[in-house]
Amino acid sequence: MYKNYNYLSLPVLCLSAAVISGCVNVATQTPEAESYAKQFNPPPAGWSGLYIYRTCSVFGAGLKKSLYVDGQFVGETSRCRFFYRLLKPGVHKIQTESEFSENGTTLEFREGVNHFIQQYIKLGVFVAGANLEIRDEAEGRKDVSDLSLAENRDNRQFDLESANYDKNLGSIPGPVSAETAERLAKNTAAENE
Repeated sequence: MYKNYNYLSLPVLCLSAAVISGCVNVATQTPEAESYAKQFNPPPAGWSGLYIYRTCSVFGAGLKKSLYVDGQFVGETSRCRFFYRLLKPGVHKIQTESEFSENGTTLEFREGVNHFIQQYIKLGVFVAGANLEIRDEAEGRKDVSDLSLAENRDNRQFDLESANYDKNLGSIPGPVSAETAERLAKNTAAENE
């Protein structure tokens, strides 16, 4: 009547179910916006570029993790997605939601340069955490070229308590076309006059 079950099969079955059913997606932008972002054009005058991305690793595929620039909410990541943002040149803190609190890195952003940061999922005590790693431009471009452009979800309701609304801090969505990049450069030049 009763079968002799292999007790190791239960954890394997649970892990398999989590990986298969755990794939969550974040909304993406238009193909035109993604195509423009993947051209890796220099950011408009007066700005630095930021690509924050998560590769297509199956580890943690079912998890979304929030991203922040200077405490301001950018959106949630999922596997195979990237965000393209603009920041004013200077020092900025990039953070990701993790298991118990946010993990982050601080980086000097240079005008006219695109910077690349990879978010990765790591083992946690109760649930997987996340962390960030700065990547060089060649590696970042290669990684991002295989990913989809995530829709920006800027929302002050989700900002960290450390959010600073100084006009030189935080980030804005990157341009989605050459025309929007040109318009942004003109607006920035007018503000600086």
